[in-house]
Amino acid sequence: MPTPSILFLITPGPNPDASGVAHQASNDNAQVLPSLFRAGGWQVSEVEHRAVHRTPAGLACNGDALAQFDLVWPIGFGPRQGFLDWLHLFNELPPRKLINPPSALVMKHGKAAWIEHSADTYMAAQPERLIAAMREDLGDWVLKPMAGSFGEGVIRLASNETDRLRQVMSQQPGEYFVLQRFLPQIAQGETRTLIVGGQIIGSYLRVPTNALHANLAKEALTAKTELSATQLRLVTNLAADMLGQHIGFAAIDLVGDTLMEVNIANPGGLGTLQRLYDKDFDIDVIDAVAAFLQLQLA
Repeated sequence: MPTPSILFLITPGPNPDASGVAHQASNDNAQVLPSLFRAGGWQVSEVEHRAVHRTPAGLACNGDALAQFDLVWPIGFGPRQGFLDWLHLFNELPPRKLINPPSALVMKHGKAAWIEHSADTYMAAQPERLIAAMREDLGDWVLKPMAGSFGEGVIRLASNETDRLRQVMSQQPGEYFVLQRFLPQIAQGETRTLIVGGQIIGSYLRVPTNALHANLAKEALTAKTELSATQLRLVTNLAADMLGQHIGFAAIDLVGDTLMEVNIANPGGLGTLQRLYDKDFDIDVIDAVAAFLQLQLA
């Protein structure tokens, strides 16, 4: 049986989020994933996102045709400049060649996907529309940039803090923001579950030290956890839905039984799982990816 081959797209340096703001990487996927597959006997190649180009013969990088790889795995969005361009190029590849297809990176990553499972949520670029929601439905809210990540710009607001909302949104004019009902259960932690090829790899808690930010980049703590029966049903349903859309790598974040976000661009957590549980998850990941490839070929 031929050795399977995989191409990782990696942009070194600070990790840009969807808004183009650079952060130090809060996970080590760029190091862990290539090493994992090399140890598993795969033929592994790594190039920068911008190394991909098109010739009359098709997509290529460093003299290799992308079609020759069994799987292409972008780690993160790459540089914001040219992001949509390389997505358009990648749209030429059949979905079975990609861990996550371009359509999913655009439409299914972030705070607007699967929102029917989330707390009450409003999204707008005009402050007055969010202020109207706050005034109509009193209580505490969370405001966050729609394209943000790493917990940057996430604040808690009372319904009467309308001036603060205006001030925050004025710093990023024209950008969309999310106003979401504050969930007090966040103090007990946010559950992250890693999904590979529709299979659950593992779950752990990210416990905020300030009762709000459950991001490790914001110094949240980690702990072992088990999914409740209700959480397991939701995660299983989401994983099946993603598998039907050719999405092979994702993290599902829950507070209690409520969905917070689905990350499919570059979800961290594999290293955290291995440290918390003192277990090597490499075989689980490789087997799940192999099964995902076989399913896509069926």
